[in-house]
Amino acid sequence: MSADSDSKSAVFSALIVNIIVTVLKFFAFAVSGSGSMFAEAMHTLADSGNQALLFIGIKRSERPATEMFSYGFGGERFLFALLSAVGIFVLGCGVTVYHGIETLLHPHPLKIGWLDFVILGIGFCLDGFVLLKAIKAINSRRGELSFMKFLRTTDDPTIAAVLLEDGVACFGVIIALIGILLAYFLHMPVFDALGSIFIGGLLGFIAVWLGYKNRGLMLGRAIPPEMQKQALEFINSQPSVDRVRHIQSRVVGADTYTLKAEIDWNGNWFGEQQLDWVHKHEVDLSDTGAAKSFAAEFGERITTAIAREVDRLEVELQKLIPELKFLDFEGDTPTGHTQVIQK
Repeated sequence: MSADSDSKSAVFSALIVNIIVTVLKFFAFAVSGSGSMFAEAMHTLADSGNQALLFIGIKRSERPATEMFSYGFGGERFLFALLSAVGIFVLGCGVTVYHGIETLLHPHPLKIGWLDFVILGIGFCLDGFVLLKAIKAINSRRGELSFMKFLRTTDDPTIAAVLLEDGVACFGVIIALIGILLAYFLHMPVFDALGSIFIGGLLGFIAVWLGYKNRGLMLGRAIPPEMQKQALEFINSQPSVDRVRHIQSRVVGADTYTLKAEIDWNGNWFGEQQLDWVHKHEVDLSDTGAAKSFAAEFGERITTAIAREVDRLEVELQKLIPELKFLDFEGDTPTGHTQVIQK
C-alpha cells in the first residue's frame, strides 16, 4: 500500500468513526448535562470536521500538474491540514474551555447514569481502533527513524494529525471518565468542569503544534538534511562534475521534493569523451571553412553529451531517492557563486 493510500485510509476511518461517536456523545450530554461529556462531544465533532478537511486535502493534492501549477497540487494537503488545526483550536479548544469555565462559574446538578459510561467506553474502543490504524501506517513508513522523529520530520501532516487527534481522543475519554466519576461520587460538578477545561487545553496544544508544522511546510521547508547530503554526495561523485556550487531544495507535497543544483561541469572529462571522434575527423585548421564546420560539430557534440549526462544523473538520482520528483541541474562557471560545495 502506498503512503498516500495509508494516509487516506487512516483519515477516512477516523472520519467515519468520529461521526458515529459524535452522535453518541451529544446524546449522552443531552441526557446527563455533563461538562466533560460536552467537551468530549465537541472534541469529537471538531475531529470529524477536521478529518473531513484532511480527506479533502488529500484528494485535491492528488490532482495532476497543470500549466499554471507545474509542480502539482501537493501543497493543498498542507493548506487543508492548517485549516484543520485552526478548527481544532476554535471548536475543540475554544468552545470546550469556554463551556468548562462557564460550568465552574455557574455549576448545575448532573444527571449521570450508566449511559455516559457505556458511550465513553464505545468511544474509547472506536478511537483506539483508529489510533492503532494510524500507528500501523506510521510504522510502515518511518523506516529506521524513531517514532517521535518521524512525527517531527514527516512531510505528510495528515497522518500525524490523525495520530495526535485520536491519541488525545483516547486520553480525553479517560479524563472525562475521571471527571464524571469524581463529580458523581463526591457530588461536586467542579471536577466535571475541570475535566472539560483540561481536555480543551490538550486540544489547544495539539492545534498549535500542527499549525506550526504546517506553517513550515507551506513556507517551503527544505528536504531532510540526510537526503540532501545523499544527493550531493552522488552528484559530486560523478566524473562529469567538477563541483557543485549551490543547491536548493523544497518539499512541494507529501513525499514529493524538488532539488536544484548549480553544477560546474568537468569540461576536460567531456572533451576526453570526444577523442575517438576527433581522431576520425582530422581537419586542416588553416582551412577556415573546414575549421568552422569542425568546431560547430564539436560544440554540438559537447552540448548533446551534457544534455545526456543531465538525463542520466536525473534517472540515477531518482532511483536513489524516489521522492525527488523534480530535478533542475543548471550549468555554472567558477565565478558564478561563492557558495562552493567541494568534492
